[in-house]
Formats: sequence, C-alpha cells, structure tokens
Amino acid sequence: MIFPSLPPSACDDVLERMERAYLGGRLSRRGFMQAAVAAGVMSSSLSAWADQLEAIRANQNQRAKSLQPKYDYIVVGTGSAGSALVGRLAAAKPNATILVVEAGDWDTAPSVLNPGVWFTNLGSERDWQDVAIPATSTNGRAIPEHMGKVVGGGSSINATIWARPFKNDLDHWASESGDAKWGYEHGLSIYRRMENWQGKPDARYRGKGGPVWCQPANNPHPLAPAMLNACRSLGMPVLDDLNGRREEGAGGFALMNQIIRDGQRQSMARSYLYPVLAQKNVTLLVKTHVDRLMFAGTRVTGVQLSGAAGTRSIQAGSEVILCSGGINTPKLLMLSGIGNEAHLREHQIKTVVHSPDVGEHFQDHLLHGGCLWEPREHMPHRNSAANASGFIKSDASLAAPDLNLVQIELPYASDVVGKQFTPPNTSWALCAGLVAPKSRGAVRLRSANAADRPIVDARFLSHPDDVKALAHGIEVAREIGNSAAMRDFVKREVAPGRKLSGKEMEDFVRNGATTYFHQAGTCRMGKDDKAVVDAQLRVKGVQNLRIADSSIMPRIAAVATMASCALIGERMAEILS
Repeated sequence: MIFPSLPPSACDDVLERMERAYLGGRLSRRGFMQAAVAAGVMSSSLSAWADQLEAIRANQNQRAKSLQPKYDYIVVGTGSAGSALVGRLAAAKPNATILVVEAGDWDTAPSVLNPGVWFTNLGSERDWQDVAIPATSTNGRAIPEHMGKVVGGGSSINATIWARPFKNDLDHWASESGDAKWGYEHGLSIYRRMENWQGKPDARYRGKGGPVWCQPANNPHPLAPAMLNACRSLGMPVLDDLNGRREEGAGGFALMNQIIRDGQRQSMARSYLYPVLAQKNVTLLVKTHVDRLMFAGTRVTGVQLSGAAGTRSIQAGSEVILCSGGINTPKLLMLSGIGNEAHLREHQIKTVVHSPDVGEHFQDHLLHGGCLWEPREHMPHRNSAANASGFIKSDASLAAPDLNLVQIELPYASDVVGKQFTPPNTSWALCAGLVAPKSRGAVRLRSANAADRPIVDARFLSHPDDVKALAHGIEVAREIGNSAAMRDFVKREVAPGRKLSGKEMEDFVRNGATTYFHQAGTCRMGKDDKAVVDAQLRVKGVQNLRIADSSIMPRIAAVATMASCALIGERMAEILS
C-alpha cells in the first residue's frame, strides 16, 4: 500500500460518492461545485471552466448518439500522446473527420482537478487497476501498475511532473529508428513550440505560448529548498531548471516543473484536446472500449467498439492510431491477431501477422518506497506533494543518469515497508527511483476475451545491476535526508533507520520497490525486422495502422514519461500532416 499511514480523510468515501453522482448525471453542476468547494478540493474560481466543460460534454454526448459509419481517422486513447495527436491533427486537417475513443469517463472528478489529492485516483474507477504478477525478484510481491482510465489518461491522475527526456534518450531513439527527427535537436524544437513555460526565459531550451502550461513548483513546501541546500552542501549540482541544460548533462537537482495552473491540474486533455472538441470534425466517445481491429487481408479497416449501447463497428477511411499505452496497446494488437503466433494459438486467435516482439521488452521505472523521516513539526503538503527532485548516476561511467531522487511530502512506503516500520502519518519521504532499468518483462493475454485484463509479468529487479543501482540511490537519499541542512525537518529517521549492507540491503531494495506507473517498450520502434513499428510509427506487416504512445519507446526515457508521450503524439501529428 502506498501512503499506508495517511488519515482516512485523504481518501474520503463521501467525496467518491459525490464524484460518481456527478459523473452519472445525478448531481447538477452547481451541486457538484458546491460540494467540491465544501470538501476543500476545488476552487469556486473554476465555475467558468465547469460551465465550459458542461457545454463540451453535452455537445460531444449528442454526437455520440449519431455516430457516422466511417471516420477518416480513429484514435484509440486520450492520454498524453493521444491528446497531443488529436489536438494537432484536428488543427492541421480541419476537413478530416476524427473519432477519438476513450474507455474511461470524463475528467470532471475533483480528485483529477486538484493536484493535491492526485493519489486518491489510484485504484479508483479512473485507474485500469492492473497488477504485475508476483515475482521472486520482488520477494514474491505483486506490484500495482496504475494507469489512467479517464479523459487525459495518466496526465489526469499523475503527480503533474513535467520532465523532458535526456538527450541520450532521444538520440538513442533516433539511432534505433534510423530517423534523425526522433533525435534530441528536433525533439527540442517541438518542446519549444508546445510549451507555455512560466519560469525564467531560455531561448534555447524553453518555449512560450504553446498549449502546455508548465511552471516551477509554486510556493513550495520548505522541505524542497532545504533538500536543494542539502544537495549543494554535499557537492551535488543544483540547477535553476530541472529541464533545459539538465537534459544534455550529468544530472542535477532543482524544483520540479509541474502542469499546475492557478492551483489546478492542466492535463494534456485540457492542453490539447478540449480546444478542438468544439470543431465539427472531432467526435469523442467516452466509456467505450475498442475490443478488436477489423481487417481486409492485412489492411486495417476499422474498429469494433463496445459500450453501454452495445457493440458496433466503425470504419476508418484513412488510418487507425493506437494511443492506449504500454499495456493496452499490445493487448489490443494480440486480440486482433498481431503478435507471437504461438501465444495467439494458445487462445485460439487467428494470426494476421506474426510479430513476436508485441508485448515484449516491458519496462517501467521503479520508485523505492522506504526512506522516511518523521518531522519536528508537521506542515501540510503543497502542490502535488512532490516539489524537488534530481538525477544522478549510480556509476560515473554511465552515459546519462540512471537514478531519480524524489522528495515526497507524504509517508510514501511500499506495503512491506509500511507494515514493518509503521511511519507516522506526518512523515515525509526521499525516494530513490531507478529510471534506466535493465530488467525486461512482458505483457501476455489472459484469454481471448477483450474484457479480461492481460497478464503483466514485469520481472522487476530481475537484473542484478538494477538492485545495485537502487541500493546506491537509497544510500544517497539517506545521506541527503540526514544532512545538517535537513535537521530542522527531522525528528528521527523512521526507515531504514541505519546503514544497511549485503543481504539486508538487497531485501530492503526488493521489499520497498514500487513503480512510477510508466509502462513502456512493448511495441518498440526500430529499423530491425523484429521491431513492431517503423520510424513513421506504422505497424509492420499491416497497412493503415500506427501506434503513438509509450509502447513504441525503444528504451524507456529516464524521466517521468508524460512529456515524452506528448512528444510522441506531436511527432505522430507531424508525420500525418
């Protein structure tokens, strides 16, 4: 369990009932606003936005009642990549009809809009609720793999962190794909046009006036500058911006960039998707699943949908683009007959294209929930409860940082660590994160039934180098947390409480492992024959089908993946335009 010691008020079931009543149409907008303000999770200044949202929802719900039999483009998923793609594509091609399909509901829940309670979405109806199967490499633990099931996808339920990939990441993508436009310099030009950066101007690295609002952590908790002072005192570089020149160097620490505007989440849906939903050429279906792709030979002709109104088929005049993420995209391919023929045969699925790498190379970032301190005096968390962070190398010989240290103003702990140490609910954490894992897992079908969730065999920490790297990160986290610069915020170290080594440290690493929920790599891009998609994101072996989401990453970017996925969506729109 994450945040095992939080008071019950943080996950108030009354709030959950109120959300469901509004989403189900049993609570008026006015009643919703009044209840949200009373619960302390929404500002009354959001009234104008709620009015606009209500109009958009009504308009789109009406369109959903009169679906056309064919659309030029069908986009599956409204996460960071899908939202960026639709926003750009709809603007570039105003005469092309676009159907966007989202399995979740609208993003109107107060816990989506208020970044301070983002974690209450985990395990809710806005989460696919996947769990990686138990593995010996995590001491038999089954680890949750949360993933957004709501308009905006992960950008609607995550911790709001805007972190751009390292130069080393994007140049690797360019090398693997054989296309320089996947490289850093072209990627940087896209970031400059997509950002509306609110920090110190920087003509090379930052953009202004784009759709994505991002800002340095506003009025951060005093823990954040104290952590930066601690890093500085220990000889670690402290930067003005956690993006920018950090991407080209060996790392460093700074206040986080966040997609928080006027105290509210500015998701990729709000940044890209909502501005085009008033256009006549865009139709968004919510609470609708894509069960399978339709084919004529090896040409994709459309999709099979299921929802409250039953099942139906919609044709695609031009292309289908999958933006469903690192778990759902390979699942849909396999259900449709694109995957390893032997695996498909196990479920009596006819093979359309033998593509054995579909579902392989599963990667995710590991966040260790285990280094906690009890403060001298408790102060409520601010923003998304994570305001300072940094990147370091576990080994000086590495080309780029492989560790991300994240300060969390809550008692972030794994199930085992939480039970063993029972941290006070006022505790704060300094978490070591492994962002360049060598371990690789796989996604497999559970059955041929589209309603069944797939099997996620993550194999976390199965590579010994990952355990070694994470152990180094834990040691650095403890060094920072126990430094003189942090003394005003430390009554005692709760966990682990002392230096660990050998088998004891290895168990602490394995028992404390959780994830950032950044599933990637399961439909990788590459120029080799085994790669699932090419540099143009076309699925190899079929026609009229592309993928634009985290699954295409040849190697997971060593940062929180929202900004990387938005880049993938922008690139997809660029390619199609």
